[in-house]
Amino acid sequence: MNTSSLTDTDTGTAKDAAIGVHLPGGSGGVWKIATASGEMRVHRPTGAWTPAVHELLQHLHSRNVAGVPQLFGIDADGREVLEFLPGNSVDPDGQAVSDKVLAEAAAWLRTFHDAVVDFTPTSDVWRPGTRSLEPGEIICHNDPGLTNWVVTGDKFSGMIDWDRAAPGRPIDDVAFLCWSAIPLMREAPIADVARRIELVARSYGGIDPLNLLDAVSDRMELISERWRAGIAAEDPGTIALRDSGIMAKHEARVAGFNARKPGISVAVSQRLRA
Repeated sequence: MNTSSLTDTDTGTAKDAAIGVHLPGGSGGVWKIATASGEMRVHRPTGAWTPAVHELLQHLHSRNVAGVPQLFGIDADGREVLEFLPGNSVDPDGQAVSDKVLAEAAAWLRTFHDAVVDFTPTSDVWRPGTRSLEPGEIICHNDPGLTNWVVTGDKFSGMIDWDRAAPGRPIDDVAFLCWSAIPLMREAPIADVARRIELVARSYGGIDPLNLLDAVSDRMELISERWRAGIAAEDPGTIALRDSGIMAKHEARVAGFNARKPGISVAVSQRLRA
């Protein structure tokens, strides 16, 4: 274990020595640390994108969107301090969620998207790059895969790791959710995949399942583009993803999905005609 500082519940200022627990996933450098009162907080690295992300989190809380970590401030080491959401994450390599949890997550994503339709941030600096909103775009989470879900029992209860939020098309968020949670990133029975794609489209609302399937291909290419840009910009989090082998693994998974996609499309079309 490592020694870090306690954080005041309200201000996030350093007070005393405490034992922190390093949290896996994310982009590295994420710690769970107790406050002086014993409550757990998450301390994460900050960057030029942090003011925009904090504005987003505060907006979501003003709209009473559940399952979003509350922001408490910045600690003495310059890290953001966030609410720790209790529950379990899901390993997309070996675990799957029930239809119920999948439908709840898709419905939550729609609630989040609806809450930011009228949100215009004052900053246009985001971790994926500097850009403002374009027509038809909202501020997306951009990484709503299983590793960032919080699941309590058989209930979807929240979404973490908001550092990659940025402008994008709503369907891109839904596509990424499908990639991880259907799952489309690894092989699964085609009948189950087609049924769960239709379930996500129905639970989110207003999306054609076949269009959603095509959006997955677009979203996977966007991931590769952003990673290449992150490497060029020497972003530490992106470099960590490359060095861990995650990028190479992703490319292999995209190739596998592209090979399976025609069969999935046929199965989805058959369900829509039934």
